[in-house]
Amino acid sequence: MKLFKSSHNYFPTHKSSPIIDTPFGNILMELHVGDYNFANTNTKPECLRLSKGGTLLSYCHNKFIAELVICEPAYNIPNHMAVDKVYAGVWRIKPLINNLKCIFETKLTPKYTNGLVSGPNSGEGLDAITFEYEEIRMTLGTEDGLTLINRSKKKDLMANQFSSFNHEFPDGIIEYIDGYTGLSVSLDELDKNEISQIHFVVAWNNTIDENDVSTWFTVDMSGDEILFKEGLK
Repeated sequence: MKLFKSSHNYFPTHKSSPIIDTPFGNILMELHVGDYNFANTNTKPECLRLSKGGTLLSYCHNKFIAELVICEPAYNIPNHMAVDKVYAGVWRIKPLINNLKCIFETKLTPKYTNGLVSGPNSGEGLDAITFEYEEIRMTLGTEDGLTLINRSKKKDLMANQFSSFNHEFPDGIIEYIDGYTGLSVSLDELDKNEISQIHFVVAWNNTIDENDVSTWFTVDMSGDEILFKEGLK
């Protein structure tokens, strides 16, 4: 554990991967740095089991250090709403060189070939995709571009590249990929030793109410909210 600090106990483990299993299929958390995709290479991360059941994967490279936390965060939604499950993936990256470029992607490998519907479902502070299949609904979300710009101005674990970014054009920071099966966040020209954090949250439920927005409300979380249950800073 190099980029996070923990107030709880944690233990080495070999049973860890950058994949979240959902009723719709696997969601893969990917990190691309140059020509490398560290979720799909033979690079073996250091793996830790966190105190509340989450995991931490630590990747060390001569150009950067990256860590991924996958956990089930505590969440707070209105009483009339309900979800079956919530998972989150939180990336941190620390460049060991200047001008590092990286791309964080999370995308679904669907298990259904027919009947799956997906589309954008963004709102204030949130870029998201909602998936529907029969009576199952799932939302995958991340902070929107304007939120990342504001985090940069506050020096809240976000690249300085956004601090002078024109507020009129924040929508291009987060991209939808593969026909609304995933989300992508690019960070360019990161400075040496500058730690940045990106997260993704996924939630699902069974509902026959086409107006149910429980999963959407649930994924609208901050990094601090996600990490709180595991005692991580």
